[in-house]
Amino acid sequence: MLRAIKTTPLHRFSSLTSISRSISTLILAEHDGGAIKSQSISAVEAAKSLDKQTSISLLLAGSGPSLQQAAAHAASCHPSISQVLVADSDKFTYPLAETWARLVQLVQKKGEYSHIITASNSFGKNILPRAAALLDVSPITDVIAISASNQFIRPIYAGNALCTVRYSGSNPCMLSVRSTSFAVSVDSSKCNEAPISQVDLSTFDEDSVGKSRYVNHTAQDTERPDLGNAQVVITGGRALKSAENFKMIEKLAEKLGAAGRSLKILFKIKQYQVDGRVCYGLELFYQVNHDGGGKQFFLKLPESFCFL
Repeated sequence: MLRAIKTTPLHRFSSLTSISRSISTLILAEHDGGAIKSQSISAVEAAKSLDKQTSISLLLAGSGPSLQQAAAHAASCHPSISQVLVADSDKFTYPLAETWARLVQLVQKKGEYSHIITASNSFGKNILPRAAALLDVSPITDVIAISASNQFIRPIYAGNALCTVRYSGSNPCMLSVRSTSFAVSVDSSKCNEAPISQVDLSTFDEDSVGKSRYVNHTAQDTERPDLGNAQVVITGGRALKSAENFKMIEKLAEKLGAAGRSLKILFKIKQYQVDGRVCYGLELFYQVNHDGGGKQFFLKLPESFCFL
C-alpha cells in the first residue's frame, strides 16, 4: 500500500532503525555488448541511499559469452555491489518481460530481499509491473530521491509537483529510479571484484512464459546518449523547415555529446509527462528556432540551465 504524506523529519519514524538493520537490495540490471548499462549502475547508486550497510545484489540474465563478460564487468563496476547473480539460460536470450518477471519471483523467494530496484527506462518499466504483480506488491515508479528506506520522492502532475511517498506494504519494496537523479561518481578501476553466483533455475516455471515472443530489436548506431540518460538535450522545431536543416542539430549534438531530437519526437517520447526523465539532472537544454510549443516545454524545465 502506498501513502502520500507531507515531508516529515526522519526522527519521527520510530520503525526506521529496525527497518535499516534488515535491508538487502536486488538490482535488476540491463546489459548490452558484454557491459552493464549506465542506468543500471545508477540504480546501484540509488540503493546506497537506502542505508550505508545495505547488501546489494545485482541480477543479470541472458546466455552466451556476452552474459559472462557482463557479469565480470558487473563484479567490478561499483564498490557497493556485494554479489552478482547470473541466470544463464536460452530462456533469457532476449529480455522478455514475462521470463524476467518469473525470474525475479524465483530469486526473491530464495533471497527474501527487502528492496528491488531497477532503472526507469524501457527495460525496467517493462519488467517491474509484472514482477510486482507476481509478488503482490505495489511498485513506486520514477523515484528521484530517497529520504529513508521506506520514504521516497517522485514527480507528479507532469513534473509540476513532487510527492513524498511512504511505503508501508510488505517486502519487497519495488522501485524504479530515474538515472539522471543518481549520478555515479566512483572510479570502477579501484573496485574490488564481487563474487559471481549462478542462479538455480531447476524450479523455474517456463510453462507460463510462452505468451510472447521476440521479434526484433532496432537501435540507433550512434555514440550519442539516449534521451532518457542524456545530460544535454538539443531540439529543433518546425522553423528548421527541412530534414537537411535538422542535420545541423545532429552535428551540434555530436559536438556536445548530447541527445538530439525534434520537439515533436520529444513530446511523443515523454507522452503526458512533459518534463520526463530529462528534467531532473539535466545540465543543458538547447532549443533552436522553436515556436510557442517550445516555450511551453522550456517552462517545464525548472532545474535545468536552458539557453534559447
